[in-house]
Amino acid sequence: MVDYHLHTKRCCHADGTMEEYLAVAENKGLKEIGFADHFPLELIGYKPRSPVTMRADELDDYIDDVQKIKLMSANIEVKLGVEVDYLPGKERKIEELLERYNLDYVIGSVHFLNGWDFTHPSYADHYKNMNLDSIYQQYFALVKSAINSGLFDYIGHIDIVKKFGYQPEMNLTSIYEELALLLKRSGVGLELNTAGKDAPVGQFYPSPALLKAALSEGVHISLGSDAHSPQQVARYFPDAQAYLTGLGCLEISSYNRRIRKSVVF
Repeated sequence: MVDYHLHTKRCCHADGTMEEYLAVAENKGLKEIGFADHFPLELIGYKPRSPVTMRADELDDYIDDVQKIKLMSANIEVKLGVEVDYLPGKERKIEELLERYNLDYVIGSVHFLNGWDFTHPSYADHYKNMNLDSIYQQYFALVKSAINSGLFDYIGHIDIVKKFGYQPEMNLTSIYEELALLLKRSGVGLELNTAGKDAPVGQFYPSPALLKAALSEGVHISLGSDAHSPQQVARYFPDAQAYLTGLGCLEISSYNRRIRKSVVF
């Protein structure tokens, strides 16, 4: 089993050392882990209301620290990743930045709608004053653009807009089907992110309907806990494995220098 979505305290909303994350992964018998901390928004030219990524001057140290963990890990293969916010109009800048680093994989994600960090607990009340159908439409439009950008190896927590349990009145089936087709045609993967089970929505990302649509199109799947503390490494992975197996998915993705291969559970 692999966990490709581990953060570090550099992102300003996580804790623990990389060594502690590695120790928990070893205790849980993982074969691979990947650190994928939040890429500096500062470098992309965006300043959020609250700091949620590492600073620009921390990126090189982050990469060095992952390399050190790789060398000290005897039992688990450690991969170097980043989670990058998709921001429309910043595609060329993001591409230029990513080309500078020898990354194993890049997770694409969407956290901002017109400057609103809709995943941040401090700003969750905004949902109460907005049209939920419009929020979902805007969000998934950005996800589609992220898929089509060609910047990312896979999309993280693809329906995180549901995080706080606010659900639209609109039927999302056609959107899910379109996302599945886009992922298939682009070769971009989809993350099964187990963090949603600890969120107010109480459900993995993506929802069962979206995951089934993606699997029916043969979209490749990555697995991540989105751990922001060592004890969250591989959280709910037995449930995730049973869930995927029940849907006929017996393989997940592994990456090396941005080349994907499938590995059996």
